[in-house]
This record gives sequence, C-alpha cells and structure tokens, in this order.
Amino acid sequence: MTFFTGFLIGVASLIPGISGGTILVLMKKYDEVSNAIAHFKQKENKLFLFFLVLGIILGTITFARIIELFFYFAPNCMFILFSGFILFSIPNFMKTEKIKPSLFWFVLGTIVIYFLSTLSTATNPVVLEYPKITILFLIFFTLSGMVDGFFTILPGVSGSMVMMILGPYFLYKSYLANISIQNLVFLIPLLCYFLGDIFGFYLGSKVSLYFLKKYRKLFMSFVLGMVLMSALILLPLGALNCHTIIPYSIVLLISFIICQLLNLIK
Repeated sequence: MTFFTGFLIGVASLIPGISGGTILVLMKKYDEVSNAIAHFKQKENKLFLFFLVLGIILGTITFARIIELFFYFAPNCMFILFSGFILFSIPNFMKTEKIKPSLFWFVLGTIVIYFLSTLSTATNPVVLEYPKITILFLIFFTLSGMVDGFFTILPGVSGSMVMMILGPYFLYKSYLANISIQNLVFLIPLLCYFLGDIFGFYLGSKVSLYFLKKYRKLFMSFVLGMVLMSALILLPLGALNCHTIIPYSIVLLISFIICQLLNLIK
C-alpha cells in the first residue's frame, strides 16, 4: 500500500494542479508520512520511506512519456485541463479546510505566484533542444527539484504547477520521457533533481506541519491565493478565439468531471 501511494504521488507530481499532499490526504497517509519524515532515523520509518520514494520514482517515470505526448499534440488543451483541475478543486478545498480567507495573506499568496511567473524561462511545452550539462546547470536543476519537492508535500499546492510557472517543468518532463540507453547522460540531471526533490519533500513536510499547527487559517489563506493565481497564469487566454472556444470548453468540462469524481472518492 505504501508503494502504491508513492506511485500515485509520482503520477500526480507530473500533473500541474494535483498536489502530492492531496494524494496523501486521499489515501489517509498524510499524518503517517509526515511522522515518518520527522522521525526518519527509526528503522521502520526508513523502510516505509524507501518504498514510498521507490513508488514515487517509478510512478513519475511511467507517466512522463504520456504527458510528453499530450503536450506535443495539444499543448493548450493540456494547460486548460490543468487550470481546470486547480479552479474546480478550490471550492472543495475551501469546504474541507473550512477556510474563511484572510485578505492580506490571500493577496500575498497571489503576489508570490505572480512574481514567480515573471521569472519563468519556459518557452515551449515540448523540449526540442537540451541545454549543455554544466556544474551551474546541475546546481540550478537540483534547486528546482528542491522547490518541486517542497511544494509537492503541501496540501492543496502542486509542485509541478509551480515548476511549470518557473520553467524547469518541461525540461524535467522531457528528460524523464526520453531517457534510454542512447540517452543515459539524462540520468545525471535527473539524479540531481531527485536528490533535491527528496530534500525539498523533507523540508516542505517540516514547514507545512509547523504552520498548519500554529497558523492553520492564515497559512491556508496564503495557499489559496497561490492556488488561484496559478490557475489563472496557466490559462492560455491568448489562444482563445471563435474556433477554439468549443473544444476548450469541452476540455474544461472534462476537468470539472474529473474533479467531481475525485471528490466522490474522498
């Protein structure tokens, strides 16, 4: 069951708008995982986390190629689908957490994500040319993994969503999707990313537990602002016209149906 939970988190880590922390809540594993991370030196917790991380890695590798193909053939539809995941999950998120947003922290959350989006280096959802692997690049990619892992564990916030806004998401996804015997060099940046991801996952669990215990309402208002602004940023409004409004509306409807089905599982 631990491996399967990790596998689902790995799949979710590639879908902007779906939080790894949310998967843990759905599987009723959030407290168990947080406790295992907080006391990882214990033998049983080490074994538990080993199978969890193994599941995450395999789930990520398995699903990466599928995401790559979808982005290749219909990138704007994917952006709308992911934006829909975020937007339609907000009401249930607010209901579950019983959030009465604090205006200041909500606005601060939107500002943080908007500022991060201005730093984005993303140009194309499908990577056609890979950057040269240098020490500086590996440091940057390791830090990207840390940011991804940090947000992945936060309930309601998607690490891949943040990575898509910042830019490294598409390169990371492409490395995973195209790894082969001929491209073993891709293992180097991926290893750096995974190491950063693990450390960020650990750090994120510590931070989230602290703020959820001490300042839950304010923290959730901040998270809500980040989530909403992320959905708005991902929407490809520039591609909306009389020819695309019907197919894009269908995609948005699909995201709504999926969110409702996930709520029924809860």
